[in-house]
Amino acid sequence: MINNSISCGILGFGLYFPDHVRTYKDIAALSGLPEDVVHNKLGINQTYYPGEKDQTSDMAVWAAQDCLRKTGVDPSDIDLIIYFGENYAEYPIFSMGAKVQGSIGAVNSWYYDMDCKCGSCIVAMDQAKKYMMCDRDINTVMIAAGYRNVDKVDYRDPSLTFIYDVSCAGAAAILKKGHERRVVLESANLADGRFAEAIVIPGGGSKTPFTPQNIADDYLKYFRLADPSKFREELGAVTMQNLARVTKMACAKSGLSISDVDFVCPLHMKPSAHCQLLTDLGVAVEQSFYLSDFGHTGQLDALISMQIADEKKLIQEGDVVALVAMGLGYNWTSGIVRW
Repeated sequence: MINNSISCGILGFGLYFPDHVRTYKDIAALSGLPEDVVHNKLGINQTYYPGEKDQTSDMAVWAAQDCLRKTGVDPSDIDLIIYFGENYAEYPIFSMGAKVQGSIGAVNSWYYDMDCKCGSCIVAMDQAKKYMMCDRDINTVMIAAGYRNVDKVDYRDPSLTFIYDVSCAGAAAILKKGHERRVVLESANLADGRFAEAIVIPGGGSKTPFTPQNIADDYLKYFRLADPSKFREELGAVTMQNLARVTKMACAKSGLSISDVDFVCPLHMKPSAHCQLLTDLGVAVEQSFYLSDFGHTGQLDALISMQIADEKKLIQEGDVVALVAMGLGYNWTSGIVRW
């Protein structure tokens, strides 16, 4: 039974970043784009890329351990772990929630992996809240993720400039039943399955498995657009309006209006789109944090934005914070947190 009187708040965050970075100059050299285009038009100061040790699940584990250190939570007190990161990892079929659970010693926790692509963090927070509202035995939930899709970006493909910002990291958060700070309110979601196969990695799956004959074909190893011009035209026609619409929906479900929003944490996108979103939401540039020093870490952007904005004291006690994201497929999602 759902207990709507129960609040669920975020105790704290944990982050991990590799030691290696690619600056906008590095990306310009790899892609052939002018440096000012990468820096100013794509909004990239630097991105992170993995070293040999930086496997997807390991980065999630290190972020989870950082979160435990910062919050002081005993891992044996965690009741549920939700892995919300990318499924591209060290093995083709792998339970990364299990890796996190075993590595941090969360002996009383169960786990599962979920995937809503780059909207996964907001969905995972909503799922954590609903588990705590519905199950009296679940009081403390960790959400954790790793992301290294940077491996799958071909900077030689000019149709993929919109993912040249892809980066690499780990992130985690602990949510607690009855915690009255950073309270997770409601979320909303939109989807358009027309784009389900618009951007894929063609090789390595059951449709086109790697064989001795095709293993050297680089086309199969990286993200590719099926129809670049159609993708940009059709997705561009709906993306910004869907991001604004879903944020307004999340506010309404939370008993708020868009004018109540004090701060926005969107995923990394090019500066012009970032500014357009803030304009559509009626929010000033100063009421947001732009991830130019981190790039797009997929599902992790929302946690990184909240952690860094909190550290910089850009968010104040009592502020209404809107998280905004979208993921391949395509889905658009927003969640509201009262600081």
